[in-house]
Amino acid sequence: MKKQNIIAMLSFLAMAFDTYAIDKYVTDNVDIYLRRGPGSQYAFSNAVKVGEKVTELEKSADGKYTRIRLNNGSTAWIETNKLNEQPSYKERFPSLEVKLAEYQDKVDNAETNQRKLVSGYAEKLKQAEETIATLQNKNTTLEQQVKEQSSQIKSLLNQVDDKRRDLIVTWFTYGGLVAGGGLILGLILPRIIPNRRKKDRWM
Repeated sequence: MKKQNIIAMLSFLAMAFDTYAIDKYVTDNVDIYLRRGPGSQYAFSNAVKVGEKVTELEKSADGKYTRIRLNNGSTAWIETNKLNEQPSYKERFPSLEVKLAEYQDKVDNAETNQRKLVSGYAEKLKQAEETIATLQNKNTTLEQQVKEQSSQIKSLLNQVDDKRRDLIVTWFTYGGLVAGGGLILGLILPRIIPNRRKKDRWM
């Protein structure tokens, strides 16, 4: 059996027997060198890239070292403080960029909607101002018409008063003439009528 097949089989068996397996992420500080055992006395066996995702298998008795499994299936020990619960910035950066783009779109849409609202309100305000100006002009015209009609009515009332006075004067004049004529007739007729009677008597 080939050596590569043996390594793959051993890695598979190790994965099968590892019941304690938690995903971890290597810190973003520097490239981390791995050791063959849980301590600084063990030789370096491998290195892991910054931000690489690994699987936690177990911890040393003092908790300072953690045995991990790499993406290629091999295992090694790493200092526990070199591991993070959250993905590295390298891993999270694409998703952060997507979220940032989404937020930017929301902001742009909000600004666009705000501009539309402001433009709509400005248009309505302009229309309202135009309507107010039109109504003011109509009101001014109506006030002028009312003044003109009031002046005409006043003039007509003055004419009516003048005609009424003229009519009263005329009637008083006619009445005076009638009364004067009646008085004259009343004074003249008694004198005329008795004379006739006297003449009739002599005849």
